Amino acid sequence: MPFMKKLAAALLTAAITATALAVTTSADEPYTGYNYDWWGDPIPSQNGFVVDRVVDGDDLGLDKLDYSDKSKTVREGLVGLSEPSDIFVDQTTGKFYIADSKNNRIVVTDETFAPEATTVISELHYGNEFPESQSVIKKTTFKMPRGIYVRKNSDGIRLIYVADYDNNRVVAFDENLDIVMEYTRPSSDVYDANVTYNPSKVIVDSAFNVYVIVPSITQGSVQFSADGQFNGYYGANRVEATAEVIAQQFWKLIYTREQIISMRRSVAIEIANIDIDKEGFIYTVTENKSADTDVLKKLNPAGTNIFVNLGYDQMTFGDFAQRWYKGKTYASAITDVDIDEEGNIYLLDFATGRVFQYTDECDLLFIFGTRGPQGSYGTQKGTFMSVSAIETYKGKVYVVDSRKNNITVFRQTEFGAIVQNAIKLFNEGLYDEAKGPWEEVLRRDANYWLAYIGLGNAYLNQNEYGTAMSYFYRTSRAGYNRAFKSFRIEFIRANFTWMLAIVLGLVVLLIVLSYVKKYRKKKKAANKGGQQ
Repeated sequence: MPFMKKLAAALLTAAITATALAVTTSADEPYTGYNYDWWGDPIPSQNGFVVDRVVDGDDLGLDKLDYSDKSKTVREGLVGLSEPSDIFVDQTTGKFYIADSKNNRIVVTDETFAPEATTVISELHYGNEFPESQSVIKKTTFKMPRGIYVRKNSDGIRLIYVADYDNNRVVAFDENLDIVMEYTRPSSDVYDANVTYNPSKVIVDSAFNVYVIVPSITQGSVQFSADGQFNGYYGANRVEATAEVIAQQFWKLIYTREQIISMRRSVAIEIANIDIDKEGFIYTVTENKSADTDVLKKLNPAGTNIFVNLGYDQMTFGDFAQRWYKGKTYASAITDVDIDEEGNIYLLDFATGRVFQYTDECDLLFIFGTRGPQGSYGTQKGTFMSVSAIETYKGKVYVVDSRKNNITVFRQTEFGAIVQNAIKLFNEGLYDEAKGPWEEVLRRDANYWLAYIGLGNAYLNQNEYGTAMSYFYRTSRAGYNRAFKSFRIEFIRANFTWMLAIVLGLVVLLIVLSYVKKYRKKKKAANKGGQQ
């Protein structure tokens, strides 16, 4: 039986992978919905998100802009999107900012992606904060911008921060295109003189500290204060506990100081991307396929990964195991992270082109999207060549493909909406109210194991501990233990009188048996003495 179970799981895994990777022209979606059960085995599941539309330069009207309109600051010859590498949505204004890297510009639009809503930014000028521009207004352009972030400053002015990769800077400017600050290579001795400074991503917290991802840095993100002062590094990854690292720790116990110095240093893997939620917690991801440590982190202001204390750092993010398909091995390489308004976590997998949606407690909700096989990348919507960024807005998910030069918009399905409603009620502690939606989820998809946990909590809240245990049995050890503990206490309370009577009866019986035994022993001794 164990062999048959493993064989069935392996066949199911291969089937899911093959279906997800292969693109068929007859299906509505180029990927088959799947999830993972409590044991980490892949199981079929309904899709939570489907493709709504795909947006490219033509849809944005970038090929049709009036280049005589100087307010759009467009340079002639730049049309369409070319290697877009990042996208940011201002949740307040609804504006979309796209880093159009190879065209050296920022495209600004809204959720309609209509030509009339689209403008571009390719040229900035230095404002009054820069004394050298008093007599002549100096202008500057982008050079391979690869990251973008927008936040209001303390004066209520909305600032746009761009990681200007080949210009070796992060530039902050207002909506009038006046530069207010440049975050350039740190001059501190802490910053290694041999390390390049090519910013790829940027975020800003509520205190206006600026966090910059530099691909060549392994100590974490580069942190600046609002006025451009270098504050050091933030949120470094831990060193992977590989066999080499473990061996080095052993030899350090017996080596001399000179031998230890000559040993090759083990360094952490650099951070691939970064995001910040509405509560100010910073999330980082690691793209390395072989990484098992710090793939996803949630950092507090001190730079401590709070997932460690919660036990979530031991979880597997992305696909649970490597997949082999048509002579190639596919393993997750998380390249971007986004946190929506509800606190859900979205991870973008560069290797497979998939999006993994998690709750704020890292429970896997849905998997969608795929990277199509060579030669069939463009045959269906929802397949990718090279995903580079992900963003969410009003329940929709936006994925940027830097090689197909487009943005795929995913909308939530009816099934996905039911799950999200159940999760929302669950997070608000309304377990009884969440019972109905969870039952509907199971009616539509009996494999959706998270619904069993939701129903288990609902019945636990209603003091129906036996029913709760049945739902928790194969899905949550912690939930089952809570239900069993309450079931045991309730059982003892309900049967305390009988249990006390039985105990007292047993005690009395033991006492009586003891007296009987002693009496028989004395009688036997007396009889033996009388015979002598």
